Amino acid sequence: MDLSNNFRGEFKVTFKKKEHDALFTMNALRLLLKNEKTKLESFDEWVSSDPLTSIPLIGYYSVLNSCVYAGKKFSANKEVFIAEILDSGQLELISEAMASAMQVSDEGKK
Repeated sequence: MDLSNNFRGEFKVTFKKKEHDALFTMNALRLLLKNEKTKLESFDEWVSSDPLTSIPLIGYYSVLNSCVYAGKKFSANKEVFIAEILDSGQLELISEAMASAMQVSDEGKK
């Protein structure tokens, strides 16, 4: 039985003129679901209902997750983070990492 977890999207975002590592994994998803008070069953609906908020938030929690693993602190106002991601054209970067993580995850289920 293969218990490996292939759900993973790695990327970098620029926030406050600094490049931050971001890691979209199951833990990042857990952090997001817990803090944004949504459920795994409704994740797709949550993303598609407001992608201009949800996708940058995926980036936010991916950066937070990367910091957790590195033993670093990350504190940023979520609204400021969202605004900077949107205004700097980084939305597609996060979308691609999210799609990559989910594609790998889906292939593992077959």
